[in-house]
Amino acid sequence: MALPQAGDAPATERGPTGEAELFREQVHLLYANLPPGLLVTLVNAGLLAVMEWQAVSGPRLAAWLLAVAIVALARYRLIAYYRTAPQAHGTHVWARYYTIATLAAGSVWGASALWLFPRALLPQVFLFFLLTAMTAAAVVSFAAIFAVALAFVIPVLAPLALRLSLADGRWHHAMGLVAVVFMAVMLLTARRIERTIATSLKLRFENRTLVARLQDEKTAIQGLNEELRREIAARSRAAEELHERETYIRAVLEHVEEGIVTVDHEGCLRSLNREALRIFGYEQDELLGSHFSQLVPAAERSEYARFLASRLEQGGERLTGYGLEVNGLRRDGTVFPMELGLSVMSVGARRGFVAVTRDVSARKRTERFKSDLVATLGHEIKTPLTSALGSLGLLTETGAATLSGDDARLLRIARSNMERLARTVAALLDADHPSLAPTMGAPAPLALLGLTEDAVTAETEYARARDVRLALDPCSSTMVVYGDRALLLRALSHLIVHAIHLAPAHTTVEVAVTFEMGFGVVSIRDCGTALSKEARAHLFDVRANGVADVAAASHGLGAARAIAESHQGTIGYEAREAGGSLFFLRLPAKTPRAGDRA
Repeated sequence: MALPQAGDAPATERGPTGEAELFREQVHLLYANLPPGLLVTLVNAGLLAVMEWQAVSGPRLAAWLLAVAIVALARYRLIAYYRTAPQAHGTHVWARYYTIATLAAGSVWGASALWLFPRALLPQVFLFFLLTAMTAAAVVSFAAIFAVALAFVIPVLAPLALRLSLADGRWHHAMGLVAVVFMAVMLLTARRIERTIATSLKLRFENRTLVARLQDEKTAIQGLNEELRREIAARSRAAEELHERETYIRAVLEHVEEGIVTVDHEGCLRSLNREALRIFGYEQDELLGSHFSQLVPAAERSEYARFLASRLEQGGERLTGYGLEVNGLRRDGTVFPMELGLSVMSVGARRGFVAVTRDVSARKRTERFKSDLVATLGHEIKTPLTSALGSLGLLTETGAATLSGDDARLLRIARSNMERLARTVAALLDADHPSLAPTMGAPAPLALLGLTEDAVTAETEYARARDVRLALDPCSSTMVVYGDRALLLRALSHLIVHAIHLAPAHTTVEVAVTFEMGFGVVSIRDCGTALSKEARAHLFDVRANGVADVAAASHGLGAARAIAESHQGTIGYEAREAGGSLFFLRLPAKTPRAGDRA
């Protein structure tokens, strides 16, 4: 049996489990037979040393005995290692180690025929019979794996045959020929012994497997009998549980708030729960077996039929999620809006549909009422507010030269607060439709620094009420942005208010205007606690008010982002390393042109 190379896979990956187990047992036999062989090796080495004491030089004999002792000690250590940690290496690795050790032992004994070959005939004959006898005994121990026997027989007998062939005399030549023939016979014998051992092990494994299989069959039969007894008892319990389950499911279907309707592949109604009957205004007996089109307005029946037929041909499971808004038809002819969830179901080879319905007439009425109310309030609030704001603006422009410093300042504050109120009303109206982008008027050149000063002035009172100071970093920047002044003021106010809300009492919120690579940047810094990762992820979402950190501060950050994007700008948030938060608004900045009024 050839040994694998260093890169070979383990036996469990090379072939059937039986071959791996056979090879493992052969290796085990080698290690089990080695201790007696080591003892015989040492005894034979001592006998050879006695016989060669006078015929060979002392240093040469001593060197050979030392080599025998070293190899014997290494083989003994290999046995000890195998017994204490057999799982440290795979079977093929242990076999490889054993073969190497055996090759070393055979080489040492083969060297005796070259180094210790005496001149006298009697010691020569003793050496010949000692080596051949050792080879014959070793073949029995090593033949479990032919490669191991080969690693011992050839290194021992080949040097002996060579030495005898090179000696003078017909007796030496004859003995050399005998050594060659004996080596061939030993190899053939080793091959036969290996096959015999392998056959014996296979028979033992097969018998063991057969006994185990018979035992398993016996256990399986006993288990089958027990299973049959349990199945008989379980069938009666299953019948009772099935009846209870059917009763339970029927009760659940009758008490859910949604209407549940089942339709077969031909479109006929097979079942309706109590809520479905209430929604459509029928009794159970009036609908069972009739076509589903009886529950659909006449103008939509053909479209429904084509849709269901196409879905049946395509197959699949769920057709649409709950929430599809369609029209239904009541018994009295009333058409009403309803939500519909539709799924395909299979009962054996037959297919059909399960429809889950809900009457949403009341919700639609509420939504219409809310929409009308918002529109009315928007008109009633924005009309006088716009008029007052226009009057304050006109008064500010015409009376700036005649009013005193305090009166002019109070007038500017009143106008700023009125603008803030207008932005607040607009933000509240946006909250009803947060997904809609704000409508931007005709863009005009605006001084970004002046725009930021107005936003800071408008929110100063709010900051003072929260015991927070607003500070605008002075700069001489003349950056101009083009856009809608009211919308940009609204976006800046949202950012400033949010920063004020996050800032602790007795701290300062710093506002700065800078120029960065063609963009004007308004940054608002506070020294409060940074927002959580969840809040950051949804900070500028239009429906982010469900996140506690976001809802607590402002409802307008989604609208602020829409305003920034409508001006080809960006808006964002960063957690500062030194603590606190940084909000920023980045807008394309331009150099003022002659005639522009910012």
